[in-house]
Amino acid sequence: MSLITNNINEELNKIKEIILLSLPFSQENFGKMIRSQIGILILKAHDIIPKKEHYSILAATELVHTASLLHDDVIDNNDIRRNQKNIKNIIGNKASILMGNITLTKGVEKLLSINSTNIMTLFNDTIMNMNKGELLQYSMQDKIPTIEEYITKTQLKTAILFETMIKSLKIISPQIIENTPLYGLNYGIGFQIKNDLEDFKTTKNDILNGVYTAPYIYTKKYNEKIGIEKTISLIDNYTKKAIKSVEDLKEGQYKETLIGVAECLKK
Repeated sequence: MSLITNNINEELNKIKEIILLSLPFSQENFGKMIRSQIGILILKAHDIIPKKEHYSILAATELVHTASLLHDDVIDNNDIRRNQKNIKNIIGNKASILMGNITLTKGVEKLLSINSTNIMTLFNDTIMNMNKGELLQYSMQDKIPTIEEYITKTQLKTAILFETMIKSLKIISPQIIENTPLYGLNYGIGFQIKNDLEDFKTTKNDILNGVYTAPYIYTKKYNEKIGIEKTISLIDNYTKKAIKSVEDLKEGQYKETLIGVAECLKK
């Protein structure tokens, strides 16, 4: 993401090193690591120098996310991830599930090293809610949900991990402004809606898998043009909420970058 300044690359590389030592398989493509990018930007926006506990939280977040992808690819019968063959495609369903379990355990191991009951409780509840979100999606397969049901599923499956990451950083560094975790929640919802819109406009894999997202829900109620317009409006709504949650940060490049990252959801 071009908006991310070069001076967080060192921190991202440290997180990658932790992840590589934890993963039960080799990985070259780390994706955008948007969760870690946001976490580092928030720390720097508060003049916090990242330390071991912060890196452990960010690495654990990436590992929990990766584990969920390994499981999701089996559930959704996907063979491609980040324009490459995924683990499930290469080693099969059973091994992919086991790899996901190991990856999740490694994430929990990183959290245990922090020795914080509050952080462990947060992540435990989050992992539980991510599974509830997946179950909710599964229960609605081949059914058109309401927008409210879709947002609930999106919050559980995707956004809550962003929020929990920031809440956990705040436990280590209480000077993080109170509303900041809401950036993660609202950005996470907007982020997933944007991904769903891009899928709707291109491959329509979600529809083929019987998963009906915001643009399809609106299209069925109105028409495709209005459906896309209303989905864009929905993304804009969560973008504004994310930006509002960091308005009390001191002015500077990191606040500006966080706002820019949120505004990218509208592009």
